[in-house]
Amino acid sequence: GRCRRPTEPTPAPVGTDGKKPNIIIIMADDVGTGDLPFYWKGEDTSVVDMPNLQKLAQQGVLFEDAHSTPLCAPSRYMLLSGNYPHRGKEPYGSWSLKKDGNQFKNGQKSIAQELRDAGYHTGVFGKWHVGGKVPPHGISNKTHVLTDLRHNWDLPLIQGPLDLGFHESLISICGIQSAPYNMFRNDILDFDRNDTRWWNMGSYDAERGTSIIEKEGEGDPNWDDSAYDMILVNETSDFIERHLQESSEKPFFAYVGFGAVHTPHAPPKMYIDGSQVEGRYETEHLDMLGLMDKAVGSLMETIEEKGLEKDTVIIFASDNGGLVYPEDTGHRASGPLRGAKSEIYDGGHRVPLLISQPGTFPVGKRRDQVVGLNDLYATICELVGIEKPLPPSAVDSISFASYITSGTDTDVERESLGTFNLNNKWNHALRKGKWKLVHFPHNSTMELYDMETDIGEVDDKLKNQPSKELQDMTESMCEELREIGPCPRKGTRSDFKKTCLKNGF
Repeated sequence: GRCRRPTEPTPAPVGTDGKKPNIIIIMADDVGTGDLPFYWKGEDTSVVDMPNLQKLAQQGVLFEDAHSTPLCAPSRYMLLSGNYPHRGKEPYGSWSLKKDGNQFKNGQKSIAQELRDAGYHTGVFGKWHVGGKVPPHGISNKTHVLTDLRHNWDLPLIQGPLDLGFHESLISICGIQSAPYNMFRNDILDFDRNDTRWWNMGSYDAERGTSIIEKEGEGDPNWDDSAYDMILVNETSDFIERHLQESSEKPFFAYVGFGAVHTPHAPPKMYIDGSQVEGRYETEHLDMLGLMDKAVGSLMETIEEKGLEKDTVIIFASDNGGLVYPEDTGHRASGPLRGAKSEIYDGGHRVPLLISQPGTFPVGKRRDQVVGLNDLYATICELVGIEKPLPPSAVDSISFASYITSGTDTDVERESLGTFNLNNKWNHALRKGKWKLVHFPHNSTMELYDMETDIGEVDDKLKNQPSKELQDMTESMCEELREIGPCPRKGTRSDFKKTCLKNGF
């Protein structure tokens, strides 16, 4: 069951003018499968109207069994690197600015670098969450990141988006959830640091709505998280407009990391077009889901207005499962799945995945085989006709490009998929066919579920005297999970050894 590298890339789909397709990845934040009202056929899981995502699904392919990690930063590294999270510098992602740079280890290339090298014009807008190094010598003061004079913000961010293959960027290091509350444009601080404001926890009247600070810290005096996703929509649209004016002979790659629907939930009063956002639903969380759909619709509209829909692959995904929600609202972010964000059960890491390119991919189809966000790297490489790089890049990425079109199960080369929850007490899981093994190393317990008949992970097959066949399979799966994880018996990295021992390995 080790991942194997595809041999030859299949012929790439092309746009109407014969060049490689444009690619947009829209990464939602904390959006579960049940947050999308159409995701679970025949089940009423969401009270939020999502006409734009519904349209995207009708114009493309919906993946019913796609997986991230249970938390944000590791999933973003997983997407951009094609690797499991622990193949980066930290076992579970680089969440903020650091002493030694971003999560990528030396020699690892991001998908943006691959596409840039293949002639793409690349841009990233929104939540970054793969780290970076404070100029000139790394972070010296985590509380006063912007104002400590040892930090020279006249210099560009080190190991930021431009160093990872993006020509253009407008990002916040941690999205909307924590300081510093500001944007970096093309790796340069996007306001005068002499104007830095200390933001206390609380709610603040802002131009677009009520901006909310959940964790105190430094930031831009004009920070307004209620406007965040609308800013990203405008920036991405401007990027596409500039691209068409200045380098239309090239394809483009845009990676958009929404703030929605991570906390704090700060819906704007109105959307860009004047339609209501705040107060449309019972809670601010639901309002933010409505905002997210509007933002997706704006990006789709930009593509359509430019006549690019047949030339553009649109990928919509989420970084992890949805949020826990009171039952009396009638909204179930995880749908029929057990668990939610941060959990090793499927509600924590089974995520919505929609892929569309009208005229190239089928429309209104569903796919039920297991794929991971890490597989998007190799899939995109195959779609645009370039080779997947050699390790240490995209080590855990297996293309499912053929499967998008064919729907034939044999076109999925992935035999198993690991999911790693390496936060606090480590736990992890392995999907292999219909079976899912969950392992808690700190107390040496395991659970086994048949995901075909027990999607809610209720009936642990190891509870009541399992057969020798099941025991043998469990042992084999657990051994495979260990070998692809952060603590393989042979070759555990020296910097992980103490943490592995602490977590029961």
